[in-house]
Amino acid sequence: MNRKQFILSMGAGIFTLLPDQASSTRSAQQSDQSKGQVIPRKAIIPAALTSIDKDGNIDFLDFKRHISSLADIEGVSAIMVNGGSGHDKTLTREERRKLLGEALAAVDNKVPILAAVRESESIPNLAPLAKDAQLEGAQAMTIMPPSNEQGFSWDFARRRFEEACTASNLPVVIYQSRYETEILVQLVSSFPVVGVKEGSRDPLTFERNLRALRDLKRNIAVWSTHSKWLLADLAIGADGILSGMGSVAADLHVALAEAVDRSDLVAARRISDRIFPLVEAFYRPGQDAHIRMKYALKKLGRQKHDFVRPPLRPIDADERMKIDQALVESGLL
Repeated sequence: MNRKQFILSMGAGIFTLLPDQASSTRSAQQSDQSKGQVIPRKAIIPAALTSIDKDGNIDFLDFKRHISSLADIEGVSAIMVNGGSGHDKTLTREERRKLLGEALAAVDNKVPILAAVRESESIPNLAPLAKDAQLEGAQAMTIMPPSNEQGFSWDFARRRFEEACTASNLPVVIYQSRYETEILVQLVSSFPVVGVKEGSRDPLTFERNLRALRDLKRNIAVWSTHSKWLLADLAIGADGILSGMGSVAADLHVALAEAVDRSDLVAARRISDRIFPLVEAFYRPGQDAHIRMKYALKKLGRQKHDFVRPPLRPIDADERMKIDQALVESGLL
């Protein structure tokens, strides 16, 4: 059974719930930046991997094929590039900007593109990345978590978001990892936030944050990135999924979210059973999960390479064998 047949067998379709009237008004005001694209509140958003060849160079053609294939999956609502799944800390500013441009060209307005922005050793602040995201034509920017504990304080977070939002007037998605609930609410209330990639890594914290954001009554999307318990987050009320694992299993994410949306617990459990082997293989302790996903894409014939740049290391034969088995158990191979 191919991916499209699987989706149809689960009754999955494209989410159509769009933002409320106030959000739509804000989006209309930003239409020159977003090219008319609207990111739905209920959304499945793969975070794309970056294709690196054996010499450590980006294979932009292979990357475009990857983006195009994700955009063609029925039910994918948007794609995020230049995030942790793309190993953003190894990328130069010029590479990030070109990757964003290539992604936008590859989707050809089929789905919106979110540009992730985060500081690195070579790019010490967010302003140039936010500016590049707008100039290239991204539909939104995802502000990634800060690199140190101090960055999660209100004063530091406010300065960081002000810097990005002064350089660009794109809608903002917050990658939530360790902000206190009160600070997350302040950020959402103070900046043009349309969504939260929720990765608090604790079910109780996730639900507390979800309830606090719902209480704002601002139609903020909350997308789970908790690949280890997606079914639970969706059942509690997450609006969808924004995850690097979507680069490998976006069709399963679509089917899972649709099953929960129609309250079909039997189907949701069946799909979750297929996702579970991938979770165990990708998120085991030790190696970077996204390196394992690179290998999976190569094994599935969806990308040519599974190389990485230092200090990242390739996976060994034992890792590859475990991923091979997981791909078989999930029905992807």
